[in-house]
Amino acid sequence: MRLLPLGLCAAVLVTACGTDEEPPADAGPTTSPTAPSPDVEDAVEPVGEGSTDESVASGDSPPVTLTDVRLAAHGGFDRVVFELAGEGEAGWRVGYTDDPRAQGSGEPVEVPGDAVLGITLTNIALPGDAPEGVAPWEGAGRLAVADPVVLDAVVEDTLVEGRYSFFAGVDARRPFAVAALDSPQRIVVDLLDEEPAEPDPLAERCESPEGYAISYPESWEVNPGTEVPACSFFSPDSFEVPPATDARVAPISVRVEGIPFDRLVTTGRGEELSREELTIDGRPAVRVERVTAGEGLWPQGLPVTRVVVDLGADDGSPRALVADTVGLPRFDYPRNVEVLDRMVASLGLDG
Repeated sequence: MRLLPLGLCAAVLVTACGTDEEPPADAGPTTSPTAPSPDVEDAVEPVGEGSTDESVASGDSPPVTLTDVRLAAHGGFDRVVFELAGEGEAGWRVGYTDDPRAQGSGEPVEVPGDAVLGITLTNIALPGDAPEGVAPWEGAGRLAVADPVVLDAVVEDTLVEGRYSFFAGVDARRPFAVAALDSPQRIVVDLLDEEPAEPDPLAERCESPEGYAISYPESWEVNPGTEVPACSFFSPDSFEVPPATDARVAPISVRVEGIPFDRLVTTGRGEELSREELTIDGRPAVRVERVTAGEGLWPQGLPVTRVVVDLGADDGSPRALVADTVGLPRFDYPRNVEVLDRMVASLGLDG
């Protein structure tokens, strides 16, 4: 694994281009204003419709070099621009996270604001592999823009195996839009001054033969019960449950296990991020957030949120309900955690 250390320059607050105002005398080092660019100074509209759903696009070889990062505030949105150079194309993965962590080390990253938008550029070359005549970006580890609309700061993380990650601190979980522009090649992230859409109501209810009933979003799908008991998997997308497999086919799983409650809530590998005791339909429950350590089916470093409910003993055998969601790359983990919490609160338990 090849790492580029956090912050090619000292982690200082930087005022980016996009304003004619002079920075305050005590603001510290600043970036030098650049020539006007249509992606920053002249833009009047966001690059697309805003959404809080994760946005992903693949890059195309050969790897490209990051040459500039700049910020600007506009009427109704803030913009982050990543400029690139090279023959290939960069990709991206952009989405909200409740647990910003550094690539490689897994250490927490301190990001200002009430919400954190993770921005990872993919297919990025190491600085030493930049094309001849191309100067890699060597900006500060923390950037801000004067008079922002919703953006507190952008924090640089690391470049690891072609993935260059950043975190944008935002005043709330705002809708965002991402697009690729050319001449020169750029990836643009617009953070919109709009309220996020209301959560999808839990208008559907599923009755499980395992002895529980649970509500789920009306736009989501649930397994019918052919391969595993009904009401075991929930997803916003169509899915099928293959026979005789442990594959995670949907972001939210609910199941009843014949394992003592105390054992389920006291065991587990990986770093525990939070633990909360709950009461679900009169039963004791525990909600745990952790990061996987590479055990079982999950690779190391995946966030997992799990709720375990004590169902007591059935004919002398202990039973517990387990509901969880896993931060696999193809799933929108922050959204799924919010849906999981609402679904668990709707649980009805027999007996």
